[in-house]
Amino acid sequence: MTNISFDNEMARLQRALAQCHDMVVRRSVVLEALNLRSGEKVLEIGCGGGFYAYEAGQFVGSAGHVMAIDISADQVDAARKRCVELPWVECQIANATELPQASSELDAVYCVQVLEYVADLAKALREIQRVLRPGGRFVNLATNWSSLVWHSENPERMRRLLGAWSAHAPYPDLPSILAAALRKAGLQPVRQRAVSILNTSYNDNCFSTWLAKMVARYAVDRGITADEAKAWLAEFTTLEQRSEYFFSSTPVVTEAVRVS
Repeated sequence: MTNISFDNEMARLQRALAQCHDMVVRRSVVLEALNLRSGEKVLEIGCGGGFYAYEAGQFVGSAGHVMAIDISADQVDAARKRCVELPWVECQIANATELPQASSELDAVYCVQVLEYVADLAKALREIQRVLRPGGRFVNLATNWSSLVWHSENPERMRRLLGAWSAHAPYPDLPSILAAALRKAGLQPVRQRAVSILNTSYNDNCFSTWLAKMVARYAVDRGITADEAKAWLAEFTTLEQRSEYFFSSTPVVTEAVRVS
């Protein structure tokens, strides 16, 4: 399904990332696009630590139902703990290409940084179309990973690290092809909009700080030496101390509906 190994350490990094300011803003954008209502039945594909599921559960209330799935047992366990006070939020292990819901059961489905990691994208989208009722809503957020801009005084090292990272997903620039893929699956795209991230500081409340740790870890697993990855991370601290740190990326929210 993905080229990333979602072990305990990667899950820890993802949960830390989910709590930073940039991700709080991003959750707000996704939830606004979903426009959830009391009593609705909702599915989150790739729930991670349960941050979105917890908020979605508050929107639909006890008359509704949120199903949150993930392929990682560690992530599902963390999501269950986060949502324990909301018994109408159900978290379980499942795959995006074999959804456990019945056909036409759901009012809304959403994914955040998930579909770009699903090798059989077409099958996952057909499954989403199947479980949505006619008129049901789909919201996806994915980053155009080729849009990453990181200032560095060692551009060759930056090229090597980002070159290693470029292989981490089967569809690294998913937003660029998603509208066409949705139409083929029987879903009608409504709109796409950028939710840009700009960091001019390197600290624990910024998206790029936690992303850098994930990139470094992945790159070492793909042949970059530990010393080079460590030096790459250390440069960001130096740039921060000189007020020269810069990072930007372009996530995209895609909204669609099942027409019939």
